[in-house]
Amino acid sequence: MGARRRRRFGTVAALAVAVVLLAGCGGVSGSSGDGSDCDTSRGTLVVGLVAPLSGELASVGLGMKNSADLAVSQANARCAVPGYHLAVQSQDDRADPATGAAAARTLAQDPSLLGVLGPFNSSVAQAIQPVLSDAGIVQISPGSTATSLTRGANAVTAPLRQYQTFFRTVATDAVQGPAAATYLTRVEDRRRIAVVSDGKTYGEGIAEEFAKQLATEGGQVAVRVTAPPGSARDGVVARVAAARPDAVFYGGEYPEGGPLSAALAARGVTVPVMGGDGIVNPGFVTSGGREGDLGTSVGPPPETLPAAQGFVDAYRRAGYPESIGSYGAFTFDAANVLVDSAVRTLGDDREWSPAVRPEMVRAVQGFHGDGVTGPLSFDRFGDVSRDAVTVYRVQAGGWSVVGPVD
Repeated sequence: MGARRRRRFGTVAALAVAVVLLAGCGGVSGSSGDGSDCDTSRGTLVVGLVAPLSGELASVGLGMKNSADLAVSQANARCAVPGYHLAVQSQDDRADPATGAAAARTLAQDPSLLGVLGPFNSSVAQAIQPVLSDAGIVQISPGSTATSLTRGANAVTAPLRQYQTFFRTVATDAVQGPAAATYLTRVEDRRRIAVVSDGKTYGEGIAEEFAKQLATEGGQVAVRVTAPPGSARDGVVARVAAARPDAVFYGGEYPEGGPLSAALAARGVTVPVMGGDGIVNPGFVTSGGREGDLGTSVGPPPETLPAAQGFVDAYRRAGYPESIGSYGAFTFDAANVLVDSAVRTLGDDREWSPAVRPEMVRAVQGFHGDGVTGPLSFDRFGDVSRDAVTVYRVQAGGWSVVGPVD
């Protein structure tokens, strides 16, 4: 099979769902539609997932877990990998790098492991990368956006891909941070921006990318503050208030971003807070985010993409108690890339063993197809070749789409 062959996951997923639904109504003869008639004589292959399944970011992680489960269930229903049944094995990283590394080590000990999906947090990804790289296990993150994960500390002057096993289906902060700065300066006409970040890999990375583009746009960083999660907000709020900015950019996640917005308002700083995908979550609003606050997220909203409708409908019909979340569609695509790569690696009659993992890495690198989030392929750094960014605004107590950033 040529590396340039395009696979349309949205169509495949929709057909698989249709077969299952028809089977349940007696509309398909001779097949249950659930994969029970597949040849699974060679055993089970594991799709690993590492994500925050508990704690403040659990709403993100559980959406990722469910989306991976849906992709694998559909793959089993269509007998995707001849001779094998696929199973998801999920590990909770609790958004903690050490816990994530331990989870990766646990998964890596399983010889039936095809690859690992996740994590969400860039700081956790940093801890997991060397573990999986040493074992030669492919990793596809649907949520870790820090540019340094694929291009090293000097992404512009001396980019260096340290881990050939790491890929992602989500665009990087080198796309998202500049998009936020462009929107604030050109659309909102806000040029003196206070920049606050949480000291973690994702927060610092997106804040730095934002600040660089802000200068390019003729804007100015009014004050730069680092506020690690759990630290006192009073000093941060006082410094921001004294700077009298036109807006505040927050590099971090919604559990800290929402309360920061509320604390600023209480001090009389009523300008909007803007952040990246880390704050575009209902939890930002419920924890203090205000009307008019802004956020960016990578890619268009899944519900606006025709190719994603089959995925959204299938997720709802599956009855998962949690919402898809901001990263469910990216996880669904990542899982399908992994499954497709296993099919291309094993063919119809090849036995799986850890010895073929390097071929899995090459298969992912050479992947070209259409996912529910849009066209999918990976550049030489393992980054997805797509750079769409959407702006959201808090309106009527929830996040509403403003539109794409050019």
